[in-house]
Amino acid sequence: MIKGSNKGTSTDFYGNYNISVAKGKTLVFSSIGYQKKEVLVKNITGKIVLEEDTSVLGEVVITAEFGLKRVKRSIGSSVQHIDGKTIEDSGRENFITALAGRVPGLNIGSTSGNPGASTNVVLRNITSISGNNQPLYVVDGIPMNNSTFDPSGMAGGGFSVRDMDFSSRGNDFNPEDVESITVLKGAGAAALYGSDASNGAIIITTKKGKAGKGTVRFSNFLKFSNAYGYPEMQDKYSNGAKGTTNYYYTSKYGGLYPEDTKIYDNIDAVLQTGVQERYNVSVEGGSDKATIRGSFSQLNETGVIKTTEYKRTNLSLSGKAEITDWLTFEGALQYTNTGNNKVRTGTAGPLYRAMLWPMVDDMSNYLAEDGSHMRSPEYYLDDDLLNPLFGMHKNKYYDESDRFISNISLNITPLKNTFLRAQVGWDVGMQTYVTSTHPYYANANAGEGQYNLVQSNFSDPTINIIGGYNNKFLDDKFSFSAQLGYHQVENGVTRAASYGSNFIETDFQSINNTDPLSQTAIQRNTTRRVQGVSGSFEFGYNNLAFLTLRARNDWSSTLPVENNSYFYPAIEGSLIISDLDFMKNNEAINLLKLRGSWAQVGKDARPLQIDPQLQQTNLTGGGFQYGFTGPNPNLKPEITTANEIGVDLGLFKNRVKASFTYFTTENSDQIVQGFRLSYATGFVLNTLNVGTFKTKGWEANIDVDVIRNNDFTWNVGVNGSQGSSEVVSLPENVTEYYNSYTWNSGNIRNGIMQGESISSLTGRAYERNDNGDILISPTTGLPITDDEWSIIGDREPKLRFGMNTSFKYKNFRLSSLFAGRLGATVVNGTKRYMMERGTSWESVDLRESGPQVFTGVIRDGNENTDNPTQNTIAVDYSMYGSSIFTGGDEDWLEKDVNYIRMQELRLSYRLDDNLLKNSKLFSQMNLFFVANDLFTWTNYSGIDAVGNTVSAAAGGTGGEGIDVWSMPNPRSYSVGVSITLN
Repeated sequence: MIKGSNKGTSTDFYGNYNISVAKGKTLVFSSIGYQKKEVLVKNITGKIVLEEDTSVLGEVVITAEFGLKRVKRSIGSSVQHIDGKTIEDSGRENFITALAGRVPGLNIGSTSGNPGASTNVVLRNITSISGNNQPLYVVDGIPMNNSTFDPSGMAGGGFSVRDMDFSSRGNDFNPEDVESITVLKGAGAAALYGSDASNGAIIITTKKGKAGKGTVRFSNFLKFSNAYGYPEMQDKYSNGAKGTTNYYYTSKYGGLYPEDTKIYDNIDAVLQTGVQERYNVSVEGGSDKATIRGSFSQLNETGVIKTTEYKRTNLSLSGKAEITDWLTFEGALQYTNTGNNKVRTGTAGPLYRAMLWPMVDDMSNYLAEDGSHMRSPEYYLDDDLLNPLFGMHKNKYYDESDRFISNISLNITPLKNTFLRAQVGWDVGMQTYVTSTHPYYANANAGEGQYNLVQSNFSDPTINIIGGYNNKFLDDKFSFSAQLGYHQVENGVTRAASYGSNFIETDFQSINNTDPLSQTAIQRNTTRRVQGVSGSFEFGYNNLAFLTLRARNDWSSTLPVENNSYFYPAIEGSLIISDLDFMKNNEAINLLKLRGSWAQVGKDARPLQIDPQLQQTNLTGGGFQYGFTGPNPNLKPEITTANEIGVDLGLFKNRVKASFTYFTTENSDQIVQGFRLSYATGFVLNTLNVGTFKTKGWEANIDVDVIRNNDFTWNVGVNGSQGSSEVVSLPENVTEYYNSYTWNSGNIRNGIMQGESISSLTGRAYERNDNGDILISPTTGLPITDDEWSIIGDREPKLRFGMNTSFKYKNFRLSSLFAGRLGATVVNGTKRYMMERGTSWESVDLRESGPQVFTGVIRDGNENTDNPTQNTIAVDYSMYGSSIFTGGDEDWLEKDVNYIRMQELRLSYRLDDNLLKNSKLFSQMNLFFVANDLFTWTNYSGIDAVGNTVSAAAGGTGGEGIDVWSMPNPRSYSVGVSITLN
């Protein structure tokens, strides 16, 4: 700042700045955590170095609710701040995945490693059994739509969240527009945002330009990606059964391949080297009164699965201005256009179908001689195999989107120590979703062709009006601030879905090319509106003790009138122990902060839960009726009650920074969708307030500047978190609630039972006697599986962790990031299918190992006596036909899985200023190399230890930890340059 004025500027990440100032004036240099320095302009030569000031660490200001600022030391709940530069440098095209491993208690799961894959984010623990568990995303005070399209909403059906994954709308955002991200994990920290923030909030502040000389910045990424980590296919035994080669069989239990047989890698045939290009141009500038910034970004990506691609164009314009001494203005407009070609996932995807293709045939030659039909493999006489490459090139799975996010805010200071903030925002998007199946992608090339078209638009207007007052009293010993607000958010969706079959022209993909008699259409319009009033009152003493009281009341349109109003309070406090007299002279402890909070947050239902959409009866005389799901006019809001206590530390001149938080939650009156009760209710599925569960856990992080001086710095950071849950109650007549879309490997599914975890796995376990011995069938010699489902595992790991380190020497910077889990349980559905089909080397070992005797006791009536009959019946795997005994559900759980992935490795070099000082074009140039997902260390034997069997649209407890032909994140390498123009 120029001393004595309000004119100033900010440095970039490397400390460079521009400012116009007359000689003889004084510049005041300041930065959080450092002592101010005043320098006469005529004396400025070379670098300005600031000395550390450990006394101001607690004065860090963060962006909190509705874009307002809060002093971090006054916040009583866990809050983490991430600089936008960290997100930009991550090499990720998605700001959400860039957060993985950086924030304790933040779990990010991608449906796959394909371009545009949906993402599921959970802060701390799940709070809803079947509803939304993702945090609220807020951009400059305005909620951002992060929905994922559910393919079951297509008129033709045939697709679900287990085999079709559409992009999450959070993928639309350009990471290079991010100024900073604040993660509010607790219900107390997000209480003012109401129902939508019951799972926490991720607050995004965008760049608005900086005062000073106008700057133009250009950056370019070029990324190459390769798939890795797939299990090896056995190439010893051919297709067939009982050791006899027969290519009528898709399973590989035939004879040995002749020595001169050419074997093709058909898995590799669907893979390629992925390429991504990303360009970003930004222009910014302004004065101390007004700043403006505009940016353009273009991303083009081809995935590691052939035919997959993702394109995104971003345009943004933002700025702020001081209109008068009492009025300021901020505004932003962002436009995004995306297009995403994809493939199906799981057992409907190309990897699984490539496994079935005979290895003696080149699957990459997918066209018949006529160039139109799908070629059948050589040697193979049946007609039920589908060549995935034909489907990838001839079918269409596509979505595109146009989206605008805009907001305008006015900040008025009508009187001293008061403010009034009025903000209006609008998030609007237009999406098109297409699935098209070619007529020849069918048995004997004899299909009809199917076409699904969905036009889905959303419109989310938002209003926030907040008035506040803050002041200090009694020689500034006491402080007080208050905020009162009115809030309104609306989520409107207009959706029209069309379906047709029986293509008239074989290769023309359009709804207009289908038989008019086959066409059907569905329209579904929903609107959800939540209105709320809120209040917040903060009391402070001597800048070391703070108490904050909050309250909000919401009215939701998705609940019955008699239950649509719900009130919830919150309280939080913090105490800066290190500012007490007996601690002030302690040179080792610079910050010791105790904090705690208690809060309640309500959560409403999805639209059309009170009265579901009606459908035609198709009966004589027509009419309408409910579908499988019945109405519930008595729904109440879910309520989450959260507690947390924690400590923040700064040691040894803040070279060591640490925090620890312990939390508990109780989630009651769960609104559970698709709940199965007796058919006597008149419906197959129900939506009810059923069940209560509790969660608890901890999260911690420590950050250490091992070496810190002008030329060289070395920083190391470690974070970890652990959580657990217990279902306290379910209806008496319900033994299990499960997500049917997670039922993808045998009889294993994400089932929820009273007294167990909400992340548990249920399946049909082996029957056992009272002593715990497995019961064996006296006729087959095989273990006997129970007819009832029971708990067989828990997907929640014992520890989630992240590690990062960075080195900076002069103009070089090297950094790395690791993320992992300890003690996880993973469903290895991939290996199960490979064992069943005889394509794994484990299946070869079994058939070559001779007769096997399973350990257990015979179920002959003596199993629970003092002398049960030990099993001696031998089972010969070589006598099996087109399959072998693949074990039970328990056999395909890999427990105590440990996993660590190198998420990021970055090396950058900033050209020395002396090299550019004579350049009329460049003022700064940075060269960088980034590698993402370089390798994984794990004792897991499947494809992906964090595999996910459903897309983010499934909601609820999700399908993470269930690996069924998953597509993991590929290994990628990026090179690029960032240039600042004069």
